[in-house]
Amino acid sequence: MLQTQCTNMKDLQKIHAHIIKTGLAHHTVAASRVLTFCASPSGDINYAYLLFTTIPTPNLYCWNTIIRGFSRSSTPHFAISLFVDVLCSEVQSQRLTYPSVFKAYAQLGSGYHGAQLHGRVVKLGLEKDQFIQNTIIYIYANSGLLSEARRLFDELVELDVVACN
Repeated sequence: MLQTQCTNMKDLQKIHAHIIKTGLAHHTVAASRVLTFCASPSGDINYAYLLFTTIPTPNLYCWNTIIRGFSRSSTPHFAISLFVDVLCSEVQSQRLTYPSVFKAYAQLGSGYHGAQLHGRVVKLGLEKDQFIQNTIIYIYANSGLLSEARRLFDELVELDVVACN
C-alpha cells in the first residue's frame, strides 16, 4: 500500500493515521514500513524520528533505517548518537549498520572518529565486506586522510565501480 499510494509526506500522514486507528502502529513490521518512507529522501527525518520513538521494541531494520536516514540528513551527528544507542541496546548491530555510520562521520569530516569505528569493524571481522570497505575509503578521502584511503584502496581484493570512483 505504501509503495503504490504514498508519494509525499501528506499521503504518508493519512496512511499513518489509519495505521494508528487500526492499532497496527504497535506492530513493528507495520511501523517499520512507515518509518522507511519517512527516513527516505522523499520523507521527513524528524517525523521519522518521532515515529521511531513510538516503536516499543525496534528491530535492527528499524535502527538501521533511522540511522541511514540521519546519515543522509543535515544532522548526521544524530546517526552516530543512535548508533551508540544500538550498541547499548539488546539489538546486535550487523554489517549493514556500519556504512551509514561511516557516511555520517564522512559528512561531518570526522576521519579520526571514523578510524575508531574502522577498528571496531576489524575487531568484528567485517573489514573484508565490500560495502563497508567502500564507505571506509569514502570517509578517509572525505576527511582528507588520503594516505589511509589509498592504503585501503590498494588492499582491496575486488575493485568495483564505487571504490574506483
